[in-house]
Amino acid sequence: MTYTRAPQPITFPEMLRPDARLLIRGGRIVDPAHGVDAVKDLVIADGRVQEVADAILPERGDRIIDAAGLLVIPGLIDLHCHFHDLFDVSTMPSTEVVAHGTTVALTPGAGNTLMAPALLGAEVDRGLPLHVGCYIGAAAVLSTRASPEQLIAYFRGELPESTRLQVISRNPITNATGSLAVGLKDHMGHWILSDEDLETCFTISQQAGMLFMSHCQDPEHAERLAEASRGRRVLLTHATAAGSGSHGDAVASLQHVLALARDHKGVTVDFTTAHLRRSRGLRDGILIDARAQVTARDAIAGGRCRLLTSDGPCNATMKGFGDARENIPCLLELAEEGVVPLSDAVAMMTINPVRFAAEATGQRWWTQELGHLGAGARASVVLVEPHAQRAVMTLVEGARRRRVGQPHGSAAEGWSRGSAVVSLAVIARSEATKQSPWWGRSPRPFGPRDD
Repeated sequence: MTYTRAPQPITFPEMLRPDARLLIRGGRIVDPAHGVDAVKDLVIADGRVQEVADAILPERGDRIIDAAGLLVIPGLIDLHCHFHDLFDVSTMPSTEVVAHGTTVALTPGAGNTLMAPALLGAEVDRGLPLHVGCYIGAAAVLSTRASPEQLIAYFRGELPESTRLQVISRNPITNATGSLAVGLKDHMGHWILSDEDLETCFTISQQAGMLFMSHCQDPEHAERLAEASRGRRVLLTHATAAGSGSHGDAVASLQHVLALARDHKGVTVDFTTAHLRRSRGLRDGILIDARAQVTARDAIAGGRCRLLTSDGPCNATMKGFGDARENIPCLLELAEEGVVPLSDAVAMMTINPVRFAAEATGQRWWTQELGHLGAGARASVVLVEPHAQRAVMTLVEGARRRRVGQPHGSAAEGWSRGSAVVSLAVIARSEATKQSPWWGRSPRPFGPRDD
């Protein structure tokens, strides 16, 4: 093709410029981190929250969203959401979780090998519209030739490439990306680790600044993890599964797990959102006993559990105990039914998980940039229609990812450190983690309340 004259560069009207401010007007902003629950305006610029105020005058070129009648909350942080894991056959599950309000998802496949971050990274390169991170199955890590000291150096990015090729993997891509894992995953259904291996997992996660998660369904196994923790952090995930009765009386099993979190300093539990809804779970997953559900809701009301996760993605062949579509309805129902105020419910999937992650890893980046709508935070925002109990728009870094049922993808910037849409495992290990906390004071220690 030839031209009689040079093509003109593409230009945008002021209001359609990619870098234009976005003004969200008249929504009920619920930002638990800052104690905000009021009708206000919010401005986003350059992918960050710029301002929240009672009334913000638009400027020339602003894009404006009328949020009257909608809730405006921080993007949901899901510490346990399987996708690109085991039997997934498409990229749709990760795209769909965004459509339902999730903007950060950590996939905790116990079957994950050290190659899993590379496979997930390939999807990031093709374009995922959310922040993602990956846990590695403990057995995969411990089956390498590396010593515990070498594994710590590996996950801290300090193990020489020549040594990695001898003790970690002969694949240089696996070596480069496996070290970016956000945490380790224990699963009593896949294996039972020896006492020595459990100790190694705790040591690696503590010294390398990683999360350590254990599949919680059998209270006897959970007790073994709690006893081995000795004050070190471990997340007993989807603890409501113990309330299914699969490993003993449903109520007694859940009470046992809750007692472990109460009595052991380093132990934290999360509940699955689907288990807290009126349906008590998914028919193709696992149902919580009705009596145990009362116990779980009482634990939330009393502050003994302050984290919620979905466990599963949307429309995936990998079936967990829950589904990301249950998250927003669960938060709203907890508030509507008087279990906790709406702000406390929203906190369980926004500021609470990032505070937990920051304290468990020693990395302040989590609380500086995620889980809140304060000035300077990454502009991950969800607009919720409260009566329909659904997200009508999800913004990730200020970019629209979903509106009225239409999921949208976006080109990510790959695996380079500091890129805008990239694995949290990369960002979480960046130099930004050494800065001061955004709130300017020490947060309340993340554990069960005394009341």
